[in-house]
Amino acid sequence: MILANRASLGGMLVMAVMAVVVPATAAAQLPADAGQVWKTYDISPFVERAGPGSQRHVVDWVLQETGSPQWHGTTVAALSADPSKLSCFHTPDMQVRVEEIAARFTADAATPHRFAVRVLGVGSPAWRNDVRPMLRPIPAATPGVQAWIASREEAAALVARLRSRGDCEELPTGAVLAANGIPAVLTGGRKQAYVQDMTPAGPGWQPVASSCDEGMSIDVHPLISRDGTAVEAVVRCRIDQIERMVSVGMTPPGTDGRRVPIEVPQMSAVRIGERFRWPANNTLLIGLGLVPWPVPGQNKAGSPALFSDAKRTDVLVVVEPRLTDTP
Repeated sequence: MILANRASLGGMLVMAVMAVVVPATAAAQLPADAGQVWKTYDISPFVERAGPGSQRHVVDWVLQETGSPQWHGTTVAALSADPSKLSCFHTPDMQVRVEEIAARFTADAATPHRFAVRVLGVGSPAWRNDVRPMLRPIPAATPGVQAWIASREEAAALVARLRSRGDCEELPTGAVLAANGIPAVLTGGRKQAYVQDMTPAGPGWQPVASSCDEGMSIDVHPLISRDGTAVEAVVRCRIDQIERMVSVGMTPPGTDGRRVPIEVPQMSAVRIGERFRWPANNTLLIGLGLVPWPVPGQNKAGSPALFSDAKRTDVLVVVEPRLTDTP
């Protein structure tokens, strides 16, 4: 339960969300100076479909939608969830917002909206000019990130055109399906070993092995509006790449001045967090800009000698809402 000064982040068919009101005096005598009331909302249809632990997605979205200060200030507030219900202690105005969010998770639980998410990397950003007539820009807050919407037909033609290019690659996962309210995670990565240091070993010295994780992880969390006409999605991207290994000559004691090489990784990291809203009958396309592409089997930086070849790729995330009856 999140109480007072704690906070954690993160359809077409309308179904009522059950709310049970409990007087503040019965809710463990919590202070109710701002008129707070205790309510519970039935989220069991969503959790039963999404699986154990998925109630956390509802809590995260409430905190994200309403803002942490609303749960972290002087007004006593509480928010928690179990597999059957979302429990909230807050003002009546906030309860209206919480009920709306809970309804968005449960509205299409029987036949959930689905979203196909794919990640493409294109060698040259010039592709934007080739398909410009198909794209309609929407706002993006992160510098260097662009976003567009296109009809489903235009987006399918655009993706097909990009995949036919010789400089286009796709994450090996291919398209990943996400259901309403459930994040989709697309990943690709590998571990790179290197010599980090030297340590005494008997009369001599031996290398200390270590490793660096490099890879890409893109998390897309979509949620349909209550009337089914729009989609909101939180998109988070994490990319880590080794640009090169810098060799350093160490001179351990007792080696008669002989230098022993160790390595220091030079890393490149990208962190992006965005939230988008667009019509449910359109496809969202997000251009992350020229960022690292540390994907196994595709990035040419496959050994320490080739780390200088670590490349940048114009990464495009495609989120395609699908009809509820589309397989």
